Amino acid sequence: MFCTNCGKAIAPESKFCPDCGARQTAGLPLSQSMPVGPPAPAAAAMTVPAAAPSTSSPAGRPALWAGAAALVVALVGGVGYWGWSRTDDQIVRQLADEEQRRVAAERVAEAAEITAAQALLDKHIAVEEAEAQARARTSVQDQNKRTTVNR
Repeated sequence: MFCTNCGKAIAPESKFCPDCGARQTAGLPLSQSMPVGPPAPAAAAMTVPAAAPSTSSPAGRPALWAGAAALVVALVGGVGYWGWSRTDDQIVRQLADEEQRRVAAERVAEAAEITAAQALLDKHIAVEEAEAQARARTSVQDQNKRTTVNR
């Protein structure tokens, strides 16, 4: 059997065409129905296509929207969790790296402080040794003067 509107082959018991949705003339005697075969182009142009039957009922639309909303929420939640968990790992790594850099900087600063303190101490020791040598020379010279005066 062929569709009375578009001429495509359909099952004999079909009430509507699966391609164009036109209502079929089932139950009419063969003499009153369309001839078997595709319609002529002029006949197809003259017929007004019937409205396609709605494939979804109005009662099913809220369920469709609820399902779509649930899918969106699940996708956003999954992406958010993935992004958040990755961010936590990155933060932990970044904090560990910063801590290692801080400890290394403290060690360098401590070594520089020790070196500076050592240099200052060496300078102080050198000054005190020079003063001690000067005092010793002065004391020896004073003793020499006293011994020469006493003689």
